[in-house]
Amino acid sequence: MLHFNSKNYQNMKSLFKITALVGLCVLAWTCNEDEFLTTPPQGALAASNLTAREGIDAALIAAYSRVDGWAVDWGQSGWGMAGSNWLFGSVASDDAHKGSEPADGATMQQIELFQWRPSLPELQGKFVAVYDGIRRANETISLINGNESLSEEDRQRLTGEARFLRGHYHFEAWKMWENVPFLDETDVNFRKPNDQDIFPRIADDLQFAADNLPATQGDIGRATSGSANALLGRLHMMVRDYGAAKTALDKVDGYALQDCYHDIFSSGGENGSGMIFSAQASANDGDPNGDNANFSQRLANPHGGSPIGCCGFHQPTQSLVNAYRVTADGLPLNENTSTSNPTADDPIDPRLDWIAGRDGVPYLDWGTHEASWIRDRGYSSEYSPKKFIQAVNESSNVGWVNTQLSPINVPIIRYSDVVLMLAEIDVENNNLDDARAKVNMIRERAGNCAQGADQFGVPLDDASTGHANYVVSTYDDSWSDQEDAREAVRLERRLELAMEGHRFFDLKRYGQDYMITTMTRHFNVEKDRRPFIQAFEAPAPYHMNYPIPTSAIQLSLVDGTPTLRQNTGY
Repeated sequence: MLHFNSKNYQNMKSLFKITALVGLCVLAWTCNEDEFLTTPPQGALAASNLTAREGIDAALIAAYSRVDGWAVDWGQSGWGMAGSNWLFGSVASDDAHKGSEPADGATMQQIELFQWRPSLPELQGKFVAVYDGIRRANETISLINGNESLSEEDRQRLTGEARFLRGHYHFEAWKMWENVPFLDETDVNFRKPNDQDIFPRIADDLQFAADNLPATQGDIGRATSGSANALLGRLHMMVRDYGAAKTALDKVDGYALQDCYHDIFSSGGENGSGMIFSAQASANDGDPNGDNANFSQRLANPHGGSPIGCCGFHQPTQSLVNAYRVTADGLPLNENTSTSNPTADDPIDPRLDWIAGRDGVPYLDWGTHEASWIRDRGYSSEYSPKKFIQAVNESSNVGWVNTQLSPINVPIIRYSDVVLMLAEIDVENNNLDDARAKVNMIRERAGNCAQGADQFGVPLDDASTGHANYVVSTYDDSWSDQEDAREAVRLERRLELAMEGHRFFDLKRYGQDYMITTMTRHFNVEKDRRPFIQAFEAPAPYHMNYPIPTSAIQLSLVDGTPTLRQNTGY
């Protein structure tokens, strides 16, 4: 298990939200006038004042602060920017509905229905957020290069962190759009074309970080060799290079599954042995407005009829709830025919009540979930998001509607994710029982605790769990069919990582045909449950990538010709 300094932990959580000291323009794509590229901003410190160690540290912390995706200081709507990708990874999949009511966040509904248009503001917001993170990382690297007094150890570590962040932000852009430019610290012309494959350069950044970062850091939340290798492995998994992925993922050590599934989504366990890298958040830390809380997840709360008070987005689908139904023996039932909330007698995987709020079931310690907690039950789902909700006493005590301000970190990558990727690799190498053993690790932990009546981690058969019939078991028979094993691992990944923004990107990496088949089936079933789904756009090959934002293309013009080309199909 990893051990951290608690004082540094609190300091780091607060520092992650500090705005950058350097106020350069995000990119040419987000500015309206060329002069912003050459005119120093008023009140900004010159780079020569920042090459001192304190300036480097401040710039690096500012680069970390974009991990949560919140970039409203550039005049953008922040709701589509979340570092968790709840909109682009969950709502754009079979895991979640946009939620709320039809007129609320209408452009987000277009994301859900595959009506992807280059003009959608959420796409522009995400583009700004990731490229501003890249800009901050590059500024940090430039400052490091300008300091001649750093020890070699410090230089390599600080550069490793900055290149990790630059790799992470480019990875985010690449998995969204694929055809995007790579920007490094030497670039002065930001109107670069997107005609080069940036995958190798992302891999180079993450490999440098893996080779130069320590296994642990004094401040919780900073990148380590483990987090770099984990992201590098995920990058290679996106192109199904299982050999390279395994090489990186096998180096992710020093981590372990935490005892209770919910631990990693609580203030006490969010930086425990199961967390590899996350977007840090905090509340009640001295900030008078609660600005260090997890704003990017704020919409993903129950509706105003609940004690939390807003907002009803990111609602689990019936399809996702059905995925947690199990046989009497505790293995996945793997059917999507039910149209209602499981009863107290229906056997279910206990993870369901850590990820979804259901009528008649305690909602952590906020009380029993009720119908009034859903804004429009006839329009969207009858289930509320739950995974990143704080306990009552963990809410912010300051700020606008303070109960909505959560201190819970959002995982970028956690250990169970790595275990399941390694299980996928085992399947592709036809080591089926090795894959089964890894899946069973995840399922065994799932059986360690359940939602009790206002309690967070009770045994499955505890007297306070009368609201549900919790059953989960391991696969005890040897796996002999590769395709069945592949689907078992993919299902387990959905169950374990639901609502964390991975699902659409997993479908994408499973292959174009798999994504199209899965989402077409989902829409065809769901349109009979939720009439608004009937307006879905048929999933097609071009949906493997999101459209490049119109504003980015317009602002890339050179002599009237755009340097950015639109993705095929848009």
